[in-house]
Amino acid sequence: MFTGFTEEAVRFLNDIRFNNNQAFYEANRERYETYVKAPLRELCDEMAPVVQLIDARLDTRPGRTMSRLRRDTRFSKDKSPFRDHAWLGWRYPGERRSDGFSMYWGFGPDWLGWGCGCYATDKPLMDALRLHIRRDPEDVRAAIAGLTPQFSMYGEDYKKIAVPKDVPQDLRALYVKKGFGFEHEGTQADWQSLASHEMADLLARDLAAMAPLQQLMQRMRAQAEHAQQEAQREREAQQREALRQPEHPAHLTVRSAEEFDF
Repeated sequence: MFTGFTEEAVRFLNDIRFNNNQAFYEANRERYETYVKAPLRELCDEMAPVVQLIDARLDTRPGRTMSRLRRDTRFSKDKSPFRDHAWLGWRYPGERRSDGFSMYWGFGPDWLGWGCGCYATDKPLMDALRLHIRRDPEDVRAAIAGLTPQFSMYGEDYKKIAVPKDVPQDLRALYVKKGFGFEHEGTQADWQSLASHEMADLLARDLAAMAPLQQLMQRMRAQAEHAQQEAQREREAQQREALRQPEHPAHLTVRSAEEFDF
């Protein structure tokens, strides 16, 4: 059962921020295992049934849900070998962090928060959401209603995007996003809850609040995939039709000798 993170967990993450090397980690491995990894696993296990009630297809296995301390630096300019924060993230099997829309929770020396959102730009997904905003704005409003005011929307806007007149004013900020999410930034009271089972209760409550939006975005994913398949079939049909069309020889213009000077 999850009983909270002690101050030693935050202290370890702060220490590895400023001693980000293999030698420090090896000397402090037991601190990490005891104060960070073990309670993170307990929280992961306790949230698993809550998450599966939202969507049974979401991956709740610890190996897929829990962050690793060691970073993958192969494609990053930052070559620091270790993270200074820990998190849980709930995605669908086979999805990478950059795919789709997911729910998460995490903390570090100067950050505590949880929410749901896109990690990177996913244009087909957002295009499907934009179309749904126009067709069924009430459904979108209902999906985000439980997230305000304790959650704040984030995400980069398109600098130039045509917003149709039928997009409701209250959903225009969402319509122009490249990708988006809603996050609750930990308050002082939340930091105190981090040290007890109360954090699990808070997270379970807010995962339930995120559920309608998570479910909406999964429907948008299905619609985006369907739209892409339809577009591909249409392109293939156009190509087949073009191949069936008989080729017409170039038009020949016949001129008389009188038109030329010799």
